[in-house]
Amino acid sequence: MKTKKIIALMLSLAMVLGVAACTEQPAAEESATGAASDVAETTAAESADVEETESTEATQDATVDASAFNELAIADVADEDDEVVVYGFNEEVKGLIESYSDISVRYEQQTSDTIQQVLDNVLASGEDAPDLFACDADYARKYMNSNNTLPINDLGIAYSELTEMYNYTLQFATDDDNIIKGLAWQACPCGVFYNRTVAQNTLGVSEPDEVAPFFESWDAFLETARTVAETDGCAIISSTGDIFRSILNSRSQGWIVDGEVYIDPIMEDYFDLAKTLHDEGLTHETSQWGDAWVADMSNETVLSYWGPMWLARFSMALDPSANDVPNATSGDWGIVAAPGDFYWGGTWLMASKYCNSKASVAQIMRDICIDTANLETMAQNGEFVNNISIMTEIGNDDSFALEWLGGQNPIPVLLDAATQIDNSIITENDQAINDALDVVVQSYINGDIASVADAEDAFVAAVQDAGIV
Repeated sequence: MKTKKIIALMLSLAMVLGVAACTEQPAAEESATGAASDVAETTAAESADVEETESTEATQDATVDASAFNELAIADVADEDDEVVVYGFNEEVKGLIESYSDISVRYEQQTSDTIQQVLDNVLASGEDAPDLFACDADYARKYMNSNNTLPINDLGIAYSELTEMYNYTLQFATDDDNIIKGLAWQACPCGVFYNRTVAQNTLGVSEPDEVAPFFESWDAFLETARTVAETDGCAIISSTGDIFRSILNSRSQGWIVDGEVYIDPIMEDYFDLAKTLHDEGLTHETSQWGDAWVADMSNETVLSYWGPMWLARFSMALDPSANDVPNATSGDWGIVAAPGDFYWGGTWLMASKYCNSKASVAQIMRDICIDTANLETMAQNGEFVNNISIMTEIGNDDSFALEWLGGQNPIPVLLDAATQIDNSIITENDQAINDALDVVVQSYINGDIASVADAEDAFVAAVQDAGIV
């Protein structure tokens, strides 16, 4: 999404919410239990067919069907320059290249806050533009769906090399012509990471098979939240945002349908579920990535954090091998399935239109994203890699266990989520729209907007005023 659209969206929200704050607040529109029931029923109705599908068929559905994408002629490539320039937003890609590829690169590290501005500038001018760059899921489609990136076929990579990848990672990497522009080495299916000590203290159980029923539906989640809150100072989640993606990924339609803003019924129900959590004091009212949210990861007052392996390994610092100062509660966590399958994040590698080292860039992509031996090593270290066979084998390996998860093998839980993910409804504008929705939801649960209907009107108006539709 272009920066001016994001700014316009936020300004529009500020004006709309300012008006909404002056509206008289009516009584609650429905009961707390009803809010969770509506979410559960919507999710159940949309996933009924999935639940009846055999696991082998689900795995097959996740496998890449090359005919589903438009493949161009496979180029015969060579390097035209001795130097390979790579841009990234953290040290991860640099480390992967150093560990798994023999290609020497000049790595230009940006930050998550500056990478887009830097890329936009160098891709517009061509001056010191990268041959290869990495993008987070939040903004990757902005570049894949532009003429600033090359199809992987132009690098000599054929779709037949990608058949082990999870289909959603390639759905995400296409442009409007359904041509694949980027590759990811990881898949990011999510689960519910829970603290075993908090579970024992609040629920009376601590093992994954005992804890799983407490999260098996949104009704169960809400009742669990109330039970956890009975223990002074404890909450089921730190931030309402922790459950947002699980609900968001349960939609049957995207944000824009036939040129108009569309609010899926499950997102309507989310307004009331979020308000119930707020009104009954069932969360710690923190903001994701804020200091209080991070502190709750280790103070044993929050039962669960929701996300993929990277969240647990790095953000929660549960993996001692990946953190200089690991979380003091490492080893005291487990994982169970979320009420709705979802994914969060991921990093995609793309070649810029200025790439003068196509052979080397293609080799880096193969080394990190395709090479089976390299991906196997990553997986053994706790990465959920973008290879169906590798992850299925590990998921079926009774001897595979992560000590920082209390000796549990998390892959069986995550495999189920990975095979169900479909992000074909995601567009390059989704992150900005999601951020706008979060602003409106927060205003609603804080009482600044009178009703769900008013909140939805404010949200739609903001998206329209920003020129997204």
